[in-house]
Amino acid sequence: MLVLSRRLNQKIIFPGIQTSVQIVAVKPSVVRLGIDAPEQVAVYREEVLQKEGFSLENVRSAPLAQSAESAHLLNNLLNVNTVGLALLRRQLALGQASEIQETLDKMEANLRSIQQRAERFEAGPPLPACPVVKRRALVVEDDRNECELLAGFLRLAGLDVHTAGDGAAALDYLNSEGKPDFVLMDMILPRCDGPTTVRAIRGNPAYAGLRIFGVTGAPIEQFDLDEGPSGIDYWFRKPLNLEALLRELERTPTREEV
Repeated sequence: MLVLSRRLNQKIIFPGIQTSVQIVAVKPSVVRLGIDAPEQVAVYREEVLQKEGFSLENVRSAPLAQSAESAHLLNNLLNVNTVGLALLRRQLALGQASEIQETLDKMEANLRSIQQRAERFEAGPPLPACPVVKRRALVVEDDRNECELLAGFLRLAGLDVHTAGDGAAALDYLNSEGKPDFVLMDMILPRCDGPTTVRAIRGNPAYAGLRIFGVTGAPIEQFDLDEGPSGIDYWFRKPLNLEALLRELERTPTREEV
């Protein structure tokens, strides 16, 4: 294992895979990393892979083991043809015409095997299937059309999105499904409004660390909510700037990272 010391905003570069890792925040017990990598480079937290039965060693060694197996098989196949050519020379020298045809048939079948194996080898050895981990969002909005359009946008951005039509439904969801990565909470809702729902969430230790984003077209002062971990983490005004919304959500740590 290579151990490096880095300061805030300093990077570690992996030129062979066009990837960099940057220290973006340092907390007493957590270091947040920003990883810039091509789409084909998979990045997973170790504990997520472990939940699915994978370890660093079996993920790392699988390509090497399969490459070694492929190389061994190709060597064996090539050796068959080396022996076959030597046999053909002897058969030619002895004038064994019928035996020559039989040897040629065997060598032709062997060459087809080499070609098929080479095609699979060029495609690269398959890696173990790794889980796709999506951030989970709860959208709380009473306007059905607005709610579904926003949920659809976030799903296309790669999020696992659930919806609730008011604060009471949101609390029921949290009670049955557990803590998502964040909540997008409209403030003016039937049955149980946004501020009441936020206070109920903040008063429950089971939801500690849950990020709540307030969404409203009204003046935020009228809702009398703190800003920060005890109230609303961040406010978004209607009409929403969806690109700004996505940027803020991407900076939000997942529930495993909090």
